[in-house]
Amino acid sequence: MKCDEESFTAKLIGIVSVEEGLKSDISDCIRVRANMENRELKNDDIVAIFNITGTTSYQVFFIDDYSSLDYIKSEFRKLRTLLNYDSENILITYIDKMEKVKNNDNLNKG
Repeated sequence: MKCDEESFTAKLIGIVSVEEGLKSDISDCIRVRANMENRELKNDDIVAIFNITGTTSYQVFFIDDYSSLDYIKSEFRKLRTLLNYDSENILITYIDKMEKVKNNDNLNKG
């Protein structure tokens, strides 16, 4: 998608646990996203919170692995919204670290 006057930009404003998010103003956004994905809320799940720049719209997505980034980008495309470059890089770095922790945990268990 090309940036033009008819598109929006999504900016990452935070990455939090579901437990933390449910205690904040975005709790309804988390519940809506979980309902849309038929997902049971778990306190230790992680969500990324985005603001659509120039609006009061917030979007929340669960972060599980690298496929989460592709899913986020595809959902934003449906909204004619571009993911901010810096926000994408922050997500990639976060997922990289999350994957390393998972791999280390699996090695320690094995």
